[in-house]
Amino acid sequence: MEKPNNVIKQKAVADKPISIICIAIVAVFVCIMAIKPDETLNGVNVIFDVVTSIMATPILWFIFIGLFISLYIAFSKHGQVKLGDGEAEFSMFSYIAMMMCAALAATATYYSFVEWSFYYAEPAFSIEPYSQEAAEYSLSYAFFHWGFAVQVVFVLTAVSVAYAYHVRKIPVLRISAICEAMMGDFKYKKPLGKLIDVLTILSIVGGMGVSLGVGVPIISAGIAHVMGIEATFTVNLIVLLLVAVIFSVTSIIGIEKGMKKLSDLTMYLMIVLIAFIFIFGPTKFIAQEFTYSIGKMLSNYVDMSFFTDPVGQSGFPEINTIFLFCLAFNYAALMGIFITKISKGRTIKEMILTCLGGISVGTWIMFAVNGGFGLNAELTGSYALSKAEDLQAGLMEMFGTLPLGKAVLPIVFAIATLGFLATSLDSASFTLASAATSKLDEKGNPNPKFRLVWCVVLALVPLVIMFTGAPFNALKTICIVLSIPFMFIIIGMLIGLFKWFKEDGN
Repeated sequence: MEKPNNVIKQKAVADKPISIICIAIVAVFVCIMAIKPDETLNGVNVIFDVVTSIMATPILWFIFIGLFISLYIAFSKHGQVKLGDGEAEFSMFSYIAMMMCAALAATATYYSFVEWSFYYAEPAFSIEPYSQEAAEYSLSYAFFHWGFAVQVVFVLTAVSVAYAYHVRKIPVLRISAICEAMMGDFKYKKPLGKLIDVLTILSIVGGMGVSLGVGVPIISAGIAHVMGIEATFTVNLIVLLLVAVIFSVTSIIGIEKGMKKLSDLTMYLMIVLIAFIFIFGPTKFIAQEFTYSIGKMLSNYVDMSFFTDPVGQSGFPEINTIFLFCLAFNYAALMGIFITKISKGRTIKEMILTCLGGISVGTWIMFAVNGGFGLNAELTGSYALSKAEDLQAGLMEMFGTLPLGKAVLPIVFAIATLGFLATSLDSASFTLASAATSKLDEKGNPNPKFRLVWCVVLALVPLVIMFTGAPFNALKTICIVLSIPFMFIIIGMLIGLFKWFKEDGN
């Protein structure tokens, strides 16, 4: 007997050709990198230098102007548009927590402790290294790099994707499908759409491979420090498998039961760690440094946004600012699709301000406390992290200057890092499966088994690199190069979005 229409379930349909092509490309690149690591690294560095020398200035302009476009959309009539029917599916805490976990991963968790040391040792604006002025700029530059500027990329992608999916009712969460809908009758939209799919998948796989490459050694360093052992390949392998199991399980369970709970727990644990460091660390210094660095970042926002160093040619903008902005483009599709998925029932204004403000403020607090603790240790002579040969091991040693720092804090930090990493990879598997799905199910999800396939791919890439001893920098650099076209994709989507606003009277 045929089921009534109201109970017929729509099954998700995977786009297998795109998936096979992308997995094959990734496999070939990883193999080449494993066989000829030095040649591969040199080759991608040359490509990176050429691309950034051409695109550095346009990227800076895009990020700066993008902030004002984001604020305009939020506070204009466009911001009142509701994304989908019904009430918001998640509380504001869970909403922000999932955004932060997806955006930050283990990368920002680690850099919140150490990034200030880069700008203290090699500062911008021709400032003398290790000087008082270098110390004053160190955290403010970290705030700039991880604040509004990065969130702008996510906001501008998410607002276009969310409007297409929730308002225009485009039935798939694929950047290519949205771009094709915006292109109308353009003759070559299908080939362009396939190219966008490939770029989306390759950049996410590469970016997540890098996140695992950063996160796994941090977790291993914490375990090795506490147990008094060496962080060997075996330890890294065990940690990687543990991370893979966690994000695979949460992927299968789903966002509501899986990632929501894991991201909430991760945020609670990180809040406890930050509160502990703030209370038992240099409390007064951290509070004053946070206040001063926020002010210095805001008062120098324009200078930081347009610093190209044409006279000094220090390389600071390319190594730091341009690199981190390109990394944001690498996460653009991931964050745009994931934010769209969790924003049902909210207005465009809520989505934009939560991403711009919620992630930025949460990141600033984390960087202020963790980075302030490290900067104070450097200035008082209790631990010089900027001169540590191994920053990961050095970070564990620095924890030792706090109560419970010999054993408890490294383990708590490792668990929090694992949580951030697992939730970010969970959102990545959802995005990858969605990007390679021609039809989502009735709840807007790709096939769980297809998500599991991408979970395996995400885990295998860093595993092969670690096993062969190939440099992660090659993967890191090439995925950054692949991410730059997303600036043009975002610009194209914005043009299409405003066209839709006009047509819909929104």
